[in-house]
Amino acid sequence: MTFLRNAWYAACWATDLLPGETLAKTILCDPVVLWRDSAGDPVALEDRCCHRHLPLSLGRVTEDTIQCGYHGLEFGADGDCVKVPGQGKVPPGAQVRSYPVIEKYSMVWIWPGEASRADEGAIPELPWLDSPGWVSTGGHIHMKADYRLLIDNLLDLTHVTYIHKNTIAGDPQEALVPVSTARDGDAIRVERWMLGFTAPPMYDLARKFDGKVDRWQLIKWQAPSTVTLDIGCADADTGAPSGDRSQGISMWSNHIITPETETTTHYHWAFARNYKLDDVEVSEVLAKGGLQTFMEDVVVLERQQEALGTVGDRPVVDINIDNAPMQFRRILGDRIAAENNSVAAG
Repeated sequence: MTFLRNAWYAACWATDLLPGETLAKTILCDPVVLWRDSAGDPVALEDRCCHRHLPLSLGRVTEDTIQCGYHGLEFGADGDCVKVPGQGKVPPGAQVRSYPVIEKYSMVWIWPGEASRADEGAIPELPWLDSPGWVSTGGHIHMKADYRLLIDNLLDLTHVTYIHKNTIAGDPQEALVPVSTARDGDAIRVERWMLGFTAPPMYDLARKFDGKVDRWQLIKWQAPSTVTLDIGCADADTGAPSGDRSQGISMWSNHIITPETETTTHYHWAFARNYKLDDVEVSEVLAKGGLQTFMEDVVVLERQQEALGTVGDRPVVDINIDNAPMQFRRILGDRIAAENNSVAAG
């Protein structure tokens, strides 16, 4: 398998999990039903009734239980059946799997692995998504491609010039600016500074730039599948490379990726900014521009997935820009192998 199970994944945006409603998701090939209990806390269970296997997501939430829509069996947050209509005793073994879940950073996170190993401290740090002084806009894309292809893409800065000409690409010469790649524990960092270039279209709409800009792209991949980009641009020669970003705009571009199956992906994305917090127009520009930008990637990656299904295991040629993707895949592969070996050893 290509999944690391003992890790946190984004199940959904917190605003998508509404009180009194069920939400069906497939996560790492597991059918899951999400709902909120009477206190508003998220719950995640295996999406099947242990009686006749109807998905529980087709039932309804009744305060602190979810009721199967076939025969009315009710299950609590721990997965145990607590009520069988028409009989006083619940049969032995009447239960379904319960998953650890936590609501944090405006998202509901799920742990698909061993419940006893779930550690809240292992959730990727994304404080700007729910901190005062920041506002974010984003969404969810269902992508018909392997989640690792998307991470490859996000760690590859040079594709921006060719795929995103109408959104975030600036001067074509940006593709020639070198990048630096470094490993930070089980994380990968990719950085690039582009000094004295034209502001890309989406930035220019958010804040008009009259002259050249200094632009930065500082990327971090956190295992298993979260990529954050510290991005922005400022008027050229005003000190941005030294830390003074006051003459420009900066944002966090967040890519919180959850494998659905081996070849499909839940792609959660968001721009978070700490400027013009109440400016609806800026939010609309970023929402529209972000979706357009990331759909440009998705179209390419879905076609790449189709091609991979045709060519199979034929070898590929690697070039310099593949440094970060190759390192991320090596780290992830090592962690998956270690996890599988641990399971096999019992």
